Amino acid sequence: MKSKGNCRLGFTLVEAVAVAVTLAVVAAFMASAAGGIRGDSKASRCMLNLMQTGYASSIYAANDPADMAIPVHPLQFAQNPSQPTFVGAYEWGGKSGIGWDTWLGPADPLNSKYGTKAGFGPASRPLNGIIYRESFADNLHPSFDPAGATADTQLDLDVQQCPSDTGYSGVHFPTFRDSKLSSFDHFGTSYTASLFFVSTYGGGTLRSNSPYLRRVSDILSPSTTLAYYENNGRYGWAAGPAPGECDFYFPGPPGPVCGWHGKDWMFNAAFVDGHTDTVYMRGFSNPRLGFYPGFDAFGGQGDYDQYRCIIVRGEGWQIDTLPGEFIQTNLQWSGEGRPSWEGGIE
Repeated sequence: MKSKGNCRLGFTLVEAVAVAVTLAVVAAFMASAAGGIRGDSKASRCMLNLMQTGYASSIYAANDPADMAIPVHPLQFAQNPSQPTFVGAYEWGGKSGIGWDTWLGPADPLNSKYGTKAGFGPASRPLNGIIYRESFADNLHPSFDPAGATADTQLDLDVQQCPSDTGYSGVHFPTFRDSKLSSFDHFGTSYTASLFFVSTYGGGTLRSNSPYLRRVSDILSPSTTLAYYENNGRYGWAAGPAPGECDFYFPGPPGPVCGWHGKDWMFNAAFVDGHTDTVYMRGFSNPRLGFYPGFDAFGGQGDYDQYRCIIVRGEGWQIDTLPGEFIQTNLQWSGEGRPSWEGGIE
């Protein structure tokens, strides 16, 4: 190192290394902070999507003569008995999904049960016109248009796509897991409507014990009742009950369900009253609510213990709408597994 008088004109090797290390630490910290900001930004965007969805759903309900809390797809009450189609969880908004692509024939994305060819294209999904304020081309009627249906699978409907949507994360339908797709591509949306079905013990006609098929005015606790939430948490409530505690018991996933925003079991949600929040959904609380009028709607058996798993709620949230009445559907349950037409969870 050269010097002039008492003034140093350079750095020693030790000082240079110290500065390099310091800069590296600062750079690493800034990169980490930037990553956190990006993550927070994605979570915020996802929450904003749910806020817009909840707002659109409120507009839909206000203009719906039936005052439905969750939009009812036109095909809900027009199913082919020989090939029943489960609707409600995803078909309220979004693009055409390409998951479960053998539904209508040989493997082909256009044969998806969540797509245009099956009757669930973006033109048919009730909230799309409210969220996007535009009409979507109907590529099914009067005749099926393969080119248009393909375009339906490629729509950039950002309000229906969580930026952190990485697809299956531990508790969901096996077809979703096996597709290796994001929820947005598999179902057409990153978000699920809040559905829960129950049935007479052993099978039979399914009944809704959730906001689905229910009037907003009939929901006793709209501020705690989930309307829509991130799809990776759809069955988060199913993990955790001890064997024998629930008649529809599943052992749950081998590990935690990863939230899309970096926290296990945490999912963004919109409630029936329109507000949004993040809910912790690992298993569900099972308070002994006692007898409520309407429990004998299962057929007069009057044995509440057979139906204890119809109570699905946690701290600050619930999917069940007890003590409200059970809403009849036209879906049938075989009596095996959890009463959901689409099958179990893994």
